[in-house]
Amino acid sequence: MTKEKQLDLEYSTLMAQYKSARDEINSLLESSRQVVNLTFTAISLFIGASAFFGAKFQEAYLILPFFLYGLTWVQLRHILLMRRASGYIAKLIAPRIRVILQDIFPKSHLETSHILNWEEGWQSPGQRKHGFFLLPVLGAGFGLPLFAAILSLGVYLLGASPIYPRDWALIIANLAGLSYSIVLGFLIEFKRFGQEI
Repeated sequence: MTKEKQLDLEYSTLMAQYKSARDEINSLLESSRQVVNLTFTAISLFIGASAFFGAKFQEAYLILPFFLYGLTWVQLRHILLMRRASGYIAKLIAPRIRVILQDIFPKSHLETSHILNWEEGWQSPGQRKHGFFLLPVLGAGFGLPLFAAILSLGVYLLGASPIYPRDWALIIANLAGLSYSIVLGFLIEFKRFGQEI
């Protein structure tokens, strides 16, 4: 096999991998949008049910957050998988495609730094500046169900009187789930946790 055919084969294989990774990213984005819709649906159903049942079932405000923590974790998983696919493109596929293009056109002094650079500069999961203050904006996808869980927990704590001993276990579990979700979201969004290639 000639060098030109070998480069062409490698180029077409890498482009197929690129398209596959981008399709996976787009699929995960669509799934994230569906989780946001699920969150709004859960909140709406809960508001309707709480208006119907009133104060008869206050513990529901302690149970709903667990469903919302689950949605938060699903969103974080989507973010993590998108970042991994994006990192794979930026670190492995794009640099090699640029080298191949320069090898195919050696005398043209082809500028290739702009080719497939979306993942590197614009979409990159690099270290975030300003830390915690940008969490509501950058983490809006997982922040929405988390915020709804906090509101539900707050409604219970403000409206329940007295707090029964059986509810303390749910309150403690809620605080653990909330803490875990916040820490995990911060680590994934700002510290590149789990995104190593």
